Amino acid sequence: MTRTARAISPRAIIKDRSLNRSGLDRNLRKEGGGQHNWGRPEDELAALEDEQFEFEEYENELKDDDSSSNGSEGAAETKPRKVSNAGFTEEELAAAKAIRKKGFKGEVDLGAIARSSNAVSSSPPKVTSPSLASESSSSLSA
Repeated sequence: MTRTARAISPRAIIKDRSLNRSGLDRNLRKEGGGQHNWGRPEDELAALEDEQFEFEEYENELKDDDSSSNGSEGAAETKPRKVSNAGFTEEELAAAKAIRKKGFKGEVDLGAIARSSNAVSSSPPKVTSPSLASESSSSLSA
């Protein structure tokens, strides 16, 4: 390869060919306002400190409110627990199934169906061992 005057110039020797020649580099410039209002890093740090200070003030207010309300309203805020009735009688189950059968005919509102959903819902039967599963399937097919 022959060397020309341009190829042996100090600039050509120093130049790194791996640089992006489009004029755009990968560094984010955050000095000053600039495009898209990036701002300076110092401004961002000041905003973070202000946010942390406001958060601490808010936590202190909540603690003060809790401590003042615990003494005067602590006994009044206790809520009674709901007692869930897991078992349903056969009449309730039959009534719930009847409501659901009427649902397709348009005679029942959705609220009644929703109120009866706990009575009708049930889990599939549990099969504990494979031998029981094969016995139950053979009895069904016979």
